[in-house]
Amino acid sequence: MLSQKKIKIKIINSFFIFLAVLFLYFIFVEAEELECKDYKDKVLTQEQYQEVIEICDAEIGVDKVLLTEKRSETSGVKNEVKRLDTKIRISQAYINQKIAKANSLKKDMKTNSSDISSLEEDLKNINKSLSTLLYEKNLLETNTALEAILMSNSLSDFYNDTQLLKIISSRISDKIDVIKSEKISLERLSIELSEREMLERQLARERDSEKKNIVRNKGYKNELLTILQKEEGDLEKSILGKEEARQAILKKKYTLASGDAVTFGEAYNAINPYKGVLGMDPAFVLAILFQESGNGGKIGGNIGQCTYDQKNTHGNSKNGYTVMSNSQKTAFLDIMKGLGRDPSVQKISCPIPKDGSYGGAMGPAQFMPNTWFSIRSKTGKILGKSDEELSPFINGDAFIASAVYLKDQYYSKSCSAYAEKYKHISSVRTLRERCAASRYYAGGAWWKYRMTYGQSVVRRADKFRADIRILEDD
Repeated sequence: MLSQKKIKIKIINSFFIFLAVLFLYFIFVEAEELECKDYKDKVLTQEQYQEVIEICDAEIGVDKVLLTEKRSETSGVKNEVKRLDTKIRISQAYINQKIAKANSLKKDMKTNSSDISSLEEDLKNINKSLSTLLYEKNLLETNTALEAILMSNSLSDFYNDTQLLKIISSRISDKIDVIKSEKISLERLSIELSEREMLERQLARERDSEKKNIVRNKGYKNELLTILQKEEGDLEKSILGKEEARQAILKKKYTLASGDAVTFGEAYNAINPYKGVLGMDPAFVLAILFQESGNGGKIGGNIGQCTYDQKNTHGNSKNGYTVMSNSQKTAFLDIMKGLGRDPSVQKISCPIPKDGSYGGAMGPAQFMPNTWFSIRSKTGKILGKSDEELSPFINGDAFIASAVYLKDQYYSKSCSAYAEKYKHISSVRTLRERCAASRYYAGGAWWKYRMTYGQSVVRRADKFRADIRILEDD
């Protein structure tokens, strides 16, 4: 049996192995998720947005270096294809020249052949004439002088015929020699022309073979060029896609961090990553945000146009009354100081005559300064920020703070008692949301607004739940 000490050692080893596996998981699996592609549609936290932007910048930088190298390579191949095109044209011109020369020589050979045939025919005719003359000469030479004289008209005719035969025979013989000589010369020329024609055609064939190799090489280069151009195009698309994703992410990060009005989807993306930590339904949080500052289909479209020390012209408009009550000013000025903002120009909500004498709510979630002070530490722990860093005018901060505050109201004694008392009339969720929304708006005077403001938020939250299901299905 194993000793207890060995068992403990094995347990400790197993624990460290588990930690190592967990560590590797977070390095390789979690890190793998942080890629530039497709992140413009992902739900991220502010910190993750910044990480992805940095990753996008790095990936775009690498792709641009690769694109520069690819363009250089593509340009080199294009120049090589142009050089091969030039060689092909030169080779084709050379081949055409050699074929034309060979055809010309072949034509000359045909002319020579015709001339040789003509000489042969002349030679045959002359041979016939010479044969006749030789026959007659032979008769004259073989007959007796008396017989020859008797055959002739006179003795002088006999001698004349004899001399004429000799002259004609000699001339025919000379002509035969000339024809034979010409024939030999033409035959030699035909052989020479034939050899030259064969040489020209051989040179044309060699160059044609060389040209085919060049054409084949050009084909390979064109295939390579097609591949390189596709790779170049893919890199350009990759860079464009990553730059678009980067801009979309940057826009989200900017709008969530700037206080600019944001769409339902952008606000949902800001809240959803913290859903588990917050323990609140994003649809309910979004319903409050739209109720507080929604305008033109965007949260933060109506955050107020008054300043804190502006004269209050509604309700208690006596001398000295301002838009923000004195009880809120100390907190407001501390918040502005921590954020480095000028309180005199910061826009806040104006008073609503039917609901009270004062305004002073801040940012897209419309927090009163004292309320912001009460929940910013909880919010900071969730977002990993100090109290001074948090701002009610920054969307991401305000949205999460809104969820934190709503959770406190949702589970407050007042809302718990209200839900328990009336659960036979409505669902517990509806009752708690109605109560929490009213407390968000009016604090201790929530009961007065439960069926107006509170119920309006509940209806909006139900609609948003349907919208979120569509978003998640996509």
